[in-house]
Amino acid sequence: MDFQEAYTRGSEALKLNNLDEAQKYFEAALKLKPNDIYTMNKLAMVLKDKGDFDGARQLLDGSLKVKKEDLYTNYLLGNTYLEQGDIDKAISTLEQTVKMNPSDRYARNSLALAYRMKGDYSKCVEILKKALEVNPSDLYNKLSLATVMFELGESAEAVKLAGEILKKEAQNTQAMVLLGRAAIEKCDFAAAQGHFNRVLSIDAANSDAHYYIGRICLETSNMEEAREHFNSALATAGDKCSILKNLGMIYMDKGMHAQAEEHFAMAINLDAEDAFTLSNMGKLLVLQKRYEDGINYLKKAISVQSDYAFAYYNLAKAYQDCRDFPNAIYNLMFALNYEPDDVYAVNVLGRMFLEVGLNDRALRTFDQVLEEFDAKDKFAMLGKSEALDAMGEPEKALAVLQQLREIARGDKAMLEKVDGRIAAIRKRG
Repeated sequence: MDFQEAYTRGSEALKLNNLDEAQKYFEAALKLKPNDIYTMNKLAMVLKDKGDFDGARQLLDGSLKVKKEDLYTNYLLGNTYLEQGDIDKAISTLEQTVKMNPSDRYARNSLALAYRMKGDYSKCVEILKKALEVNPSDLYNKLSLATVMFELGESAEAVKLAGEILKKEAQNTQAMVLLGRAAIEKCDFAAAQGHFNRVLSIDAANSDAHYYIGRICLETSNMEEAREHFNSALATAGDKCSILKNLGMIYMDKGMHAQAEEHFAMAINLDAEDAFTLSNMGKLLVLQKRYEDGINYLKKAISVQSDYAFAYYNLAKAYQDCRDFPNAIYNLMFALNYEPDDVYAVNVLGRMFLEVGLNDRALRTFDQVLEEFDAKDKFAMLGKSEALDAMGEPEKALAVLQQLREIARGDKAMLEKVDGRIAAIRKRG
């Protein structure tokens, strides 16, 4: 077998997504022609898809030694870093690619995605808008911009952009899905269903359309049809784990615990090291008072991702429910170490200090909320009044409660609590 035959067979296998076969032929081709960058790049794509990021990077680095600043190799290397989760290296590599070829819409798109993954949405939007300045007819980046605007809560702008795409490309199913999602947000389920049905008329196996129709069926209590659409979505989805996680969250929010557990379990079966799923499974089990199992899942989530504030918070709540306040406080303080601006968690910590009689610590914690976050935080003011009362300062407690009464006008539940506290303190005299 000569080089050309090995390269051709590898390319055909890659088209069919037969990665093992493609790897075999590309490796054979490279033995016959060791410095062929096209073969090196294609083999790198195969290794990246198989999860061998180190092997892919070595090949791409080799390609760049053969042909310095090759645009396509740079692009592949940037995407390899991106898929591996090395966002900073992805950004520096892709920025170099864009600099060498400002009209490369795919490199710009990947660069925008890298900034989006980094959480820098303003830079992401800037890059996508720049891509459209370079080429106003670039529907690929216009769709990405529409999606990002939707994620940022700019639904009107997202709908406008999706409409522009469909005027140019009437059968763009991704734009239709975006319009359907925007309609769901407005609770216009009939319009949303119309968009998704249109998608399915073009692509009957479209997993996104099936998934969102399933969501609509859940909202309208059509449970059997919802399950059928979710099953169809899972049958064709490239990322089954994400759909399963989302379904678990939806079912948990609706109080459908058995269904939530079923979908979280399937997601964990696909990826046993996903901290998000492990933590939410733990939270779900704690909601069902299955504390031991829930705590085990939450600890597993933390072992996978040691800075996961959400898991620490839910672990703290689990221990609080079990009346194990030392462990509850310990884990909640870890949560706040990683997310110090979580005002709700700070208030919960103050409550825990009250529960164990650490009233001075509780007072300092509630004061922290009022001084650093919101001087009119109702829950912190209520907690502060309780701490002062517990410390033998009833007059100061009453003063805080009177202030809170003014702030809480219109909040019937809070006013009832405040009036109850005031009455109890005055009764004690």
